Amino acid sequence: MISKLQTLVDAGRVPHALVIDGGTFESRLLCAKELAAALLKEDKKVMADIHPDVITVLPEEKKKTLSVEVIRKMREDAYIIPNENERKVYIIGRAELMLDYAQNALLKILEEPPKYATFILLCDTHSALLETVLSRVAVFTLDEEETDGSDETYDESLKLAKDLAAKTAAKDGFALLSAVSAFDKNFDLLNTALSCLSAIIRDALVISAGGEELISWAPDEARALSAAFRPDELLEKQEGLKEIVKAINIYGNKNLTLTRLVSKLSGGTDA
Repeated sequence: MISKLQTLVDAGRVPHALVIDGGTFESRLLCAKELAAALLKEDKKVMADIHPDVITVLPEEKKKTLSVEVIRKMREDAYIIPNENERKVYIIGRAELMLDYAQNALLKILEEPPKYATFILLCDTHSALLETVLSRVAVFTLDEEETDGSDETYDESLKLAKDLAAKTAAKDGFALLSAVSAFDKNFDLLNTALSCLSAIIRDALVISAGGEELISWAPDEARALSAAFRPDELLEKQEGLKEIVKAINIYGNKNLTLTRLVSKLSGGTDA
C-alpha cells in the first residue's frame, strides 16, 4: 500500500470514497485489496478474494462499459449491513469504463454513504471521472515515488503543497510566484506536491459543504481556501491541477509548467 494511504489507515482517517489511479490494473487492485485488508483487519480472506464484506465490482462479461445497472445493484447492496465485519469495502475495478449515467448513479451513494461503507475506485487516470464525482473522493496516484515508500519525499512535497495552498488563499500573486519558484530546484517533487494540493482543495470543498472528513493533513490551509474561494472556483483550480499533471507527463517542460501552475492557482488563463 502506498505510504499516504497507510498513514491514513494508521490514523483512522481513510475517506469513505477514494480513487487509486496510475500504475497497472494489477498494481491498483493489489493496493485496493491491501487497503481493504487493513480496514477490515483481516488479511487472509481479503487477499484470497473470499471475504463477504469486500465486493469487487467489474463490467459484465463481454461488456465494454461498467453499466448503470451494475452500479445501481452495488448501490442497493451497500445498504445491506456487513456480514462478518463492522465495515464493507467496494472495489470498483474499472471505474474509467463508467459512462456518465453510471457515474451519476454512483454519485448518489457517494453523497450519502452508509457509515460502514468504503468505496475504492480504480482507474487508469482520474481525469476519466466527472468533476461531481471527483469532488466527493480523494485521489491517490501510484507512481515510482509513492510505491518506494519514501516518507521523506512525501513530507517535503506536503510542505510545498501547504505553502502553495496558503499563498493561493492569500491571493498574493508575488507570494504565489515565490512559492512556485521552489520547484525550480525540486521539480521532481512537483507531481507528488500537486497530489497533496489536490487533497487540500478537496478538503476545502468538504469544509464548504459543511463536512468534517478531512484527509490532507493541512486543515488550516484547507479552511483558508474554503474561506477565500467559492466551491465552483475551487473546482476550477482542481481541474487546472489535472491539466498541469497531464502536461508534466507529456511534455516535462519545467518553465512552461511552473508558469501555467501560477496561472491556474491565481485564477488567470493561459496566454
